[in-house]
Amino acid sequence: MAHLILHAITHSLEDVIKSAPILLIVYAVLYWIEHKMRAAPTLMDKAQKVGPVIGALAGSVPQCGFSAAASALFAEGFLAPATLVAVFLATSDEAIPLLLSGGATGQAVLLIVVKIALAVAGGYVLQWTIFHRSNRQAKAPVHMDISHHGDHCCGSSLFSAIVLRTVQTCLFLLGIMVVINLAVEFVGEDAISSFLLGGSFLQPVLCACIGLIPSCAISVLLSQLYLSGAIGFGGLVAGLSTGAGFGYMILLREKSSRSRALPVIAATWVIAVIGGILCQFIWN
Repeated sequence: MAHLILHAITHSLEDVIKSAPILLIVYAVLYWIEHKMRAAPTLMDKAQKVGPVIGALAGSVPQCGFSAAASALFAEGFLAPATLVAVFLATSDEAIPLLLSGGATGQAVLLIVVKIALAVAGGYVLQWTIFHRSNRQAKAPVHMDISHHGDHCCGSSLFSAIVLRTVQTCLFLLGIMVVINLAVEFVGEDAISSFLLGGSFLQPVLCACIGLIPSCAISVLLSQLYLSGAIGFGGLVAGLSTGAGFGYMILLREKSSRSRALPVIAATWVIAVIGGILCQFIWN
């Protein structure tokens, strides 16, 4: 029991430590954007038009912290919902390194290409349909919840505020990660694998639900299940496309994005399932 708890805490710390530098940079950039670029709505409009492409390319970088960074940008009003969905869909976290280390180089390349294509296509479909009105009526970026007063805005107090917010977010992520990793340790990969066996077209639906669990460990689990033959390529695509890791937790943590989180998560899940079923049909 003590070994399982220590193992879960260790893995959680590793994931959070990897994401901490990215979150620190993102919060600093967010503050700079708020103060230096508030008078450039035209630039934001132009960026929004290619948002799904940029989001898909950024999300394809195998790093757990990018989805969290994108969620932070979305929470502050600097990222359109369709772009955020594109980031989520393209994210693979640790899957690419694991597939490469497991000798599945061809599958890793195919996975990257398929997920980028799915993210771009899904992002633009959402931008032109469901999120079209919200894009046209986009509000101005909201103020970050960072305390800055008077002449201290460029001094040490600002740096302390950014660091404090990063630490608070990391502690929040750590607490959630420990609980999730403990659950995975106690349930076991074998039990999860048997639950997903079958190779039917429903498998991507189940994998997409598993991917919604906000943990970077999910990408590792799905990759191992795929390499062992427990799930097909369609299930892998669906699970990794919803596996935004810390991104969901950031969405639900920030008050400014909590009310907008459900449509983003739901849209991500639907597109991931459709993409997974198509891949299951083509490659299985």
